[in-house]
Amino acid sequence: MKKGIIVGFCLVLLGSGAFALEKAAGGGLLGGYTFQGGTESLYGYNYEWTFNRGSFGACAFFGLSQWVEFNLAFMYKSGEAEVTVEGTTTSVPDEGVPQPTSALGFGVYGKYPIPISDAFVFFPTGGVDVELNFEKDWWSDIWIRGGLGIDFFFTDTLFLRSHLIYGVVLPFGDTELSPQVGHGLLAKAAVGFMF
Repeated sequence: MKKGIIVGFCLVLLGSGAFALEKAAGGGLLGGYTFQGGTESLYGYNYEWTFNRGSFGACAFFGLSQWVEFNLAFMYKSGEAEVTVEGTTTSVPDEGVPQPTSALGFGVYGKYPIPISDAFVFFPTGGVDVELNFEKDWWSDIWIRGGLGIDFFFTDTLFLRSHLIYGVVLPFGDTELSPQVGHGLLAKAAVGFMF
């Protein structure tokens, strides 16, 4: 009797699609822009600074299921700095700001797929990324992001995945500057394969 109940329960789960994970993997390109700054005190003056920067690079993803996705990214970052002292804003020379750097990113996202047609699947998504910067003058970042994505299927298993996500960045690490919370936009496009 107990074996029959267990077998029946397993058949119900298998029939419900609970084990249909629809794993996927792929890779592509990304680009983003970040707005960040801070407040410092030097020679008795308090000043505000901004360091807005762009980033571009390569990304890869692995979908553990249709609901969860892991990300890996390698990117190049560079930016422009401005300082505001007593209401006057000036640009900072290149030698006065963190130099361009490479960064390695890791992330995990949840998503909720909504099929639009046989070829298109729309999904709201949200998650967390950690970016570790390689230049010693840079701080590293924890991102909390959310946005939208869409999959366009060329075949039953080959698809193009694009994301447009916006987030808040929390800096961490040991640098001479004390950056504050920032924000920014990230776009990704990747070719994927479902298996």
